[in-house]
Amino acid sequence: MVLPSGRGQAQPDTCTGVATAFTITSFLVVALRTYARSRILRNFGKDDAFMIGAFIFTLGYLVCIWVMRDNGMGYSGKVLILNQRTTLIQTTLAIQILYYLLIACVKISICFCYLRIAPDKYFARLVKGTIYSLATFCVICVIVCLAQCISLRQMWNFTEISLGTCVNTTALFYTTSSINIITDIWIVVLPIRTLLKIRRPNREKFDLVFAFGLGVFSTIASIVRLHAIRIYTESTDPFYDSVPINLWSIIEVNIGIWCASIPSLRIILIRRRAASQASLSAGTYKYHSSGRSGGKDFGNSASEELKNFESLDMGTVDLTNPQVAMKTSKGDSEWSGHGSDDQIYSPGAYNLALKLPV
Repeated sequence: MVLPSGRGQAQPDTCTGVATAFTITSFLVVALRTYARSRILRNFGKDDAFMIGAFIFTLGYLVCIWVMRDNGMGYSGKVLILNQRTTLIQTTLAIQILYYLLIACVKISICFCYLRIAPDKYFARLVKGTIYSLATFCVICVIVCLAQCISLRQMWNFTEISLGTCVNTTALFYTTSSINIITDIWIVVLPIRTLLKIRRPNREKFDLVFAFGLGVFSTIASIVRLHAIRIYTESTDPFYDSVPINLWSIIEVNIGIWCASIPSLRIILIRRRAASQASLSAGTYKYHSSGRSGGKDFGNSASEELKNFESLDMGTVDLTNPQVAMKTSKGDSEWSGHGSDDQIYSPGAYNLALKLPV
């Protein structure tokens, strides 16, 4: 379709550019996460599956933004033709549904990650309750979106003849966004008490809490998005003011994917470092005897970290007990570790956090 020239062109171009760049980055992050969990660790789980689902919905969101750009997003409704305005409203409805599905997938992925380290039944029940609540809230949001106008055609009805009634969209989106922010905060603080119980140096505890708390960046984007919602729902020309809400929504969901996946990617760096140190160590052995040189110790730290990390079979782990108990992957039988807390995190505090995206 031919778009009018003049005011508004820069805004949709910026939105589509940012959305495309962020989505490409999310593809790389999720692809590397999937490779690390399925090929290196061979421990692909439900949290990884939900993260792939989140990326698929993000890709759908990007397609919708490009459709909106081609139909006049960021232009005044006064200069758009009827077909363009209709397409923009229908695509906005699709975005609303994709957004709720996407956010639910990211948060449920994080919760399934928490279940990998559930130290007791109480924490596991909290996490499972959170998963059920998130799934229920997502279903309710999708139903409300589809029923916000009765009949639905009233959403894109620009005639003076009423085809039905619509709910107060300002109240609807303020409510759902506020609940999303509350659940963001809940998911960030949920594992902190458990992590602080770990018998490790304070620096390592801080590192773990930081890794699991990366989701706060997505929460900040959610709060900024709430302001964009006010601009959009109270606008006298929502077609022109539709760019900020879509821009901050796509930023929020992609940051959520990154924060939930980045800790899992460190295993790739560990593997590369282990291979590099092993190569350097082999070179050292050519010129020094193993008894006098430090070659063996020089190349051993990364390889030990990798071995420790790959051999950790995450089941139900008691993080507060040095006698670590975890369920095996074959069933409900348990084994107990014998030794110090280093069996959990040795040689570094990230042995657990690396395997668990936040």
